[in-house]
Amino acid sequence: MDDLKTKDKIKKIFSKDLREQIENFGICSDCKEANTGYAWCKKCDPGRFLREGKTSENTEMDEFIRESQRQTLHYYDNLEWIPFNRFDNIKPIGEGGFSIIYSAIWREGAPKYDKEKARTGPIIVALKKLKNSDMKAFINEIRIHDECNYANFHITQLYGITKDPDTEEFMMVLEYATHGNLRDYFKKNYSNLRWEDKLVILLNIIHNLDFIHERNYVHKDLHSGNILQFYYDGIVDTKITDLGLAQQLGGNSNSPNSITVCGVLPYIAPEVLCGKAYTFASDIYSFGIIMVEVSTGKPPYGNVPHDEKLVLAICSGLRPNVGKGTPHCYIDLVIQCLDSNPDKRPTSKEILQKIRNWRFYDDLSHSKNSKKTKDIKMYKEFIDTNFQNSDKNFPQRETTLTLHPGAIYVSRMMSFNNNNEPKNSKGIQIEDPEAEVPDSQLVDLFVE
Repeated sequence: MDDLKTKDKIKKIFSKDLREQIENFGICSDCKEANTGYAWCKKCDPGRFLREGKTSENTEMDEFIRESQRQTLHYYDNLEWIPFNRFDNIKPIGEGGFSIIYSAIWREGAPKYDKEKARTGPIIVALKKLKNSDMKAFINEIRIHDECNYANFHITQLYGITKDPDTEEFMMVLEYATHGNLRDYFKKNYSNLRWEDKLVILLNIIHNLDFIHERNYVHKDLHSGNILQFYYDGIVDTKITDLGLAQQLGGNSNSPNSITVCGVLPYIAPEVLCGKAYTFASDIYSFGIIMVEVSTGKPPYGNVPHDEKLVLAICSGLRPNVGKGTPHCYIDLVIQCLDSNPDKRPTSKEILQKIRNWRFYDDLSHSKNSKKTKDIKMYKEFIDTNFQNSDKNFPQRETTLTLHPGAIYVSRMMSFNNNNEPKNSKGIQIEDPEAEVPDSQLVDLFVE
């Protein structure tokens, strides 16, 4: 209490709200008033890094960080400028179409959820450097990430910004994915996953995507390589990352005779391949392909080259096969998500509600808003039949996959001739290794 200004000492005696604010958030070391958030004073903390001499040496970047901090509510989620010399053991761990990822040890660690300005101590983080990116593009990705990261624990956490003094390149400082991306996670763990585990993965992804859509952004590059797996207190969590291509709704800049798209081909919606603009529904198509991948444990179209021939086949109605033993209700949702008509695809919110009902049917049965007991019993039997029994009948899968050398699963720019309007699928097929037609023959069939 001695740290408080006199006026706040008097207020504290008579004001229950102020007492609780001080107890929860602490006291600002500068102005001696109650913090406005956890270890955060909205009046004194924004731009503190500049007063402490921790400049990025770039006026535009400094102002961006300061402006972000003006919107911050708590110390633990503020966007920081982090000097590069605070990182040890920096080494490359991955490379995508537009970025290089490094792991590093951050000496001080991240801000803690506390009323004091405490930190975690040394932690492993990921450093992301964009390839051939100008300042505007870099700040744009950070801005979108920072905005979507607010109050959403299914977006990869962005701690701050740093700069390599040798190359003068800025880098994003992100939380480290202990279990890698979803594609790699399936390679190592798929045979041990139950349908309950798969539904949790999908629930986290669609919850995250719905949050992005609510802010009027389209991700534009949703695939299993951009979905990361984290490990918290014995629980694996799934988060979307890489918002570099994300943008608010708008038109495309394709010419009348050619189309340029960016992403991983099997996940790109057919209308986009035909020159239409990215929309929320384009992301839903990508999610539908991820649902197929979750049902098989394998990346889509892995045994054919990802070229213009595949583009033509997708626009003509080709869709990947779902895994044998996949519940019919699940297949029905996949079909809806992969409809060639984007207007017929469900919204992220509709998908979220459906998967949430599948996953938490037992919780729903105890809800005050639940239906009659008879209906709950019928619903539980439906879930047991469709998902729990499917685990018993689900075949064991190969964990090692041989991919076609032309199957490319990193984001890239692709240009090709204009295509006809997309056609609907002739029906989603179920995998049958003994009678399955190779993808290469299916591509030829659909192109013809």
